[in-house]
Amino acid sequence: MSSDKFLSIGAFALISGLSIHALRHYDELGLLRPAIVDPTTGYRRYRPDQVRQARLICALRRVDVPIDAVRVVLDDADGESLRTVLHRHRERLVDRAQVLSHMVRTVDHYIEQGVAMPDLKTPRIVQVTITVADLAESISFYRAAFDAVFNEEISSFVFGTWPSEEFFLLTVAHEHGQRSRFGLLVEDVDAAHHRAVDAGAVEVFPPADKPWKPRSSCVTDPSGNHIDLYQA
Repeated sequence: MSSDKFLSIGAFALISGLSIHALRHYDELGLLRPAIVDPTTGYRRYRPDQVRQARLICALRRVDVPIDAVRVVLDDADGESLRTVLHRHRERLVDRAQVLSHMVRTVDHYIEQGVAMPDLKTPRIVQVTITVADLAESISFYRAAFDAVFNEEISSFVFGTWPSEEFFLLTVAHEHGQRSRFGLLVEDVDAAHHRAVDAGAVEVFPPADKPWKPRSSCVTDPSGNHIDLYQA
């Protein structure tokens, strides 16, 4: 292909929708290499058949698909990975939207009631780590059973909002080993128990009254972690 068949970086940016700065950045990352780089001036030139790839990158990055996920799509000659990448990214966006929604509600509360900073009288557990066999399955279960929000950045399910007394983190570990056990206070044990079972939990024992503790029940999540439910 003669040199006059190549596109300058400015023309390629205009056609592809990617900025010149983005094209240079993706070149540095090895995501979208120019066809020719002048060894003297460093000037980049692109083939016309690279426009489709550039437009795909532009479309995916416009909705904040991570670079590593974009790379997976580009490396897949058959294009079968695109839907998988998009489905996984959609789940991340839904979780992010839920986190932001919680923050908005907290800010609204601050606006109406002020920012309360209660003194900590006694320590309390605010984080427990569990081991899961399948992260996607676990995210789906805890969202369906308990309205938990999964924060990918800290690999944790978030209950309540910081700094409220309801705030609690259920952190996820991926190593296989001994299963974990934790308890949740719920408004209605019977309803929460049945909802968890409907979402895929296995019943250990049904809701029952005991003289030494609140009405409670126990289930296991899809990874075998025990969840004790207590009447608030």
